[in-house]
Amino acid sequence: MFTQIGLPRRRAIRRSVFVCLQVLAGILVASHSMSSSVVAQDAGIDAAAPDAVNGANPAIAYAPAISLLPDSVAGLVRVPDLPGFCKAWETTNMGRLLDDPAMQPFIEARRDRAKDYLQSLGNKVGLHLEDLYEIASGEAVFAWLPFEKDNRRPFAICVVADIRGRRAKADEVMATLDKDLKAGGWIRSDVQHRGEAVRIYDTKPKPGQLKVEQIAITLNDARIIAADRDTVVTDLLDAIAGSPKGPAINKAEDFRTVLTRSAREISGPAKESGGSLAFEWFARPFQMGRIVRESLDIDRGNQVDVIKLLQNQGFDAIKAAGGIAIMAGDPFDLLHKGYILAPPVTSEPDKYKMAARMLQFVNQPLAELPTWIHDDVASVSRVNLRIEEAFWAAETLVNEAFGDEIFRDIIDGIREDEVGPQIDLAKNVLPNLDDHVLLMTDNTLPAEIHSERMLVAIRVSDAAAIKLAVKKAMEVEPDASRMDVLPGVEIWRVQRGEGTDDFDAELFGDLAIEDEEETDEPPPLLDHWAIALVEKGPGSDSPYLMFSSHPEFLVETAKRIQEGTPGGLGSMPRVVAVTGAMKKLGAGSVALDRLVRTKLSLRVKYQLLREGRLKDSDTLLASLIRRAVEDADGEELESGDVGKLPPLKQIEQYLPEAGGYMETHEDGWGLTGFLLK
Repeated sequence: MFTQIGLPRRRAIRRSVFVCLQVLAGILVASHSMSSSVVAQDAGIDAAAPDAVNGANPAIAYAPAISLLPDSVAGLVRVPDLPGFCKAWETTNMGRLLDDPAMQPFIEARRDRAKDYLQSLGNKVGLHLEDLYEIASGEAVFAWLPFEKDNRRPFAICVVADIRGRRAKADEVMATLDKDLKAGGWIRSDVQHRGEAVRIYDTKPKPGQLKVEQIAITLNDARIIAADRDTVVTDLLDAIAGSPKGPAINKAEDFRTVLTRSAREISGPAKESGGSLAFEWFARPFQMGRIVRESLDIDRGNQVDVIKLLQNQGFDAIKAAGGIAIMAGDPFDLLHKGYILAPPVTSEPDKYKMAARMLQFVNQPLAELPTWIHDDVASVSRVNLRIEEAFWAAETLVNEAFGDEIFRDIIDGIREDEVGPQIDLAKNVLPNLDDHVLLMTDNTLPAEIHSERMLVAIRVSDAAAIKLAVKKAMEVEPDASRMDVLPGVEIWRVQRGEGTDDFDAELFGDLAIEDEEETDEPPPLLDHWAIALVEKGPGSDSPYLMFSSHPEFLVETAKRIQEGTPGGLGSMPRVVAVTGAMKKLGAGSVALDRLVRTKLSLRVKYQLLREGRLKDSDTLLASLIRRAVEDADGEELESGDVGKLPPLKQIEQYLPEAGGYMETHEDGWGLTGFLLK
């Protein structure tokens, strides 16, 4: 059966074991990524929020940008009160960090470089963030609009800002901008539209240049509009005049649903905490994904088009996402409430089609942290996922990614091949994996490139069956060896390159099956790892299948379970504060929860960054960075300036703990994330 896809039988069987492990690992990593995003969400859009006017002239009519922008918007970020945002920012931990004297040598050294990175918006629409700080008296809105039929300019960026009461300053900014653009070779032409002057700047295309570069700007006493496409500006002027081309984004059902729910969820905590409305956001994931890919000039060559693959596999059921953030409250430095809208597309219990059926996140009561999680852990994520259903749902995705119907052949080969592990995944493995997965990270000192550690634990119902499956899989893996370090626990260590076979097993490698002659496959993301079935013990009420990037991390955890070590992470005062905040915010029954001890999570990465070694570290993040920049032109991500960063001890007081959780609803998922004071 495997010879039909051009691989020697033994290599194919052994690779098939790891392809299935990759499918399972991919599901778990995706779940972790979603959990990470719960904490990381920093923006949202409150359609019902009143317009903030700070120094503006209320006598001048002003329509909010979301009532003018078209409903084709792929994504937007709205700061309802930019001056208020800046004032509140100064009181947050991040604001105080950037003001700390210890940070000034680095900030000064990086000021010009930071402008290059953070001011990239100005390269598109002329206005810089510094300009907006000076001229905006109320809202500032950033929007991305798709033009998918235009191959040369498939999207546009637009900025709309309330400048009431600051017209004189805006004119100064425009005069400077005009001078700078002309000096840079831009050619200006002015047109009149709806009685407003529109400045259009164009450049002469370079030989062979396909993309068209343009900046269009108009302003009056009420607002400034800037975009990298003149029709976006003129269409907005039409909408202001009462003749829009179509409905506005604030009339779109997905926009209203996502933002109304977010506003409802954050209203109570906002009143209690006294925080300021920071920003709001909205996105249509697939449209924004294509825009991001285009804006970053990502060329995948002959590789799989991930966006198209996910869309084909039913993930386009995810219609929209958005949320609202407040900051400078008590006890939250930052609090975000958001929603992912994904209405059911079938009447079946799994709700979605094809591979999207793997989105089976189940609400369960928020439990206390297990005592076997030691007190130096930096982050913990827990997800309730129907693993068996999610695994089988991946079949169509794997087949399409490979361009061949290989999924069932792989399963059969693992079970039947005489030189393979002969594991029946369908009967002996998947049914015995529980629906609860835990992922934790820590790091060791002194900071080295191998310091970052990760452990995944899956609760199991039949320990004996899973233990046997692990043993069978490892016995046919030439890079695996058994560690006799803890009585009663069979821990298998895998070190890439230790075996006699030339096959490189890749638990987290790219899902790919190459011909024998293929020699350019990418290196695995992990060179070493360990796996074990850890029986129920005094420190745990359940057996767990555990995988770790570092064997010693797994050994330490298994030992805590065997010995019933009390306390652990859950007893730490700041961790208690995070879990208490979750419960106060309504985390009763959740599909996912996550906590991060920021200063512990960053301590090794930060030190390696100061030393210019972060990109060389032995972590999934560093491996992904290396792959992303492997063939890229331009400056290294790390430079000599990082040596001017202060020691972490001098700034760690600005790195508070973070928490978040996700709840499954009938038509999507509610998101909550926060940073404590």
